[in-house]
Amino acid sequence: MTRGDERIIELLNDILTFELTLINQYWLNYRMLDSWGLSKLGDIFKKYSLEEMQDADRYVDRILFLDGHPNLQRMNTVHVGQTAQEMLELAKAREAEAVDKLNAGIALCVEVGDHGTRELLAEAVLEEEEHLDFYETQLGAIELVGLENWLAAFTLGND
Repeated sequence: MTRGDERIIELLNDILTFELTLINQYWLNYRMLDSWGLSKLGDIFKKYSLEEMQDADRYVDRILFLDGHPNLQRMNTVHVGQTAQEMLELAKAREAEAVDKLNAGIALCVEVGDHGTRELLAEAVLEEEEHLDFYETQLGAIELVGLENWLAAFTLGND
């Protein structure tokens, strides 16, 4: 007999898969942007990649606590844009998907009475909403000031 509900363990593994994918997607964005001279934007993707890694670690810990087996071998397709704007658009879509998954997970946790996992997911959804807000804000700024002016704010040496 396991400590946790199998549906919760599977949910956490699905979210873990999503996090592992975002770690790689955001890290590649960081490296590409840095190589293009957009190091300030790259540093934001690096920060987000490391945050997703910390999230993944929390999910692994929770799965183990629930007597489940964390699946670190699964990963979704990494969506990498060919431009900074496309990277933001793809990241925005992924974060919106993450928020939806986490909210659905919170509902399942309430249904089965797993308040520890619910709290973990509630904290995570706030972080993902912050990321989503950043991407939405940047895409709005591109519309407002134009791509070239927006890119200038993220170039190397523009302090």
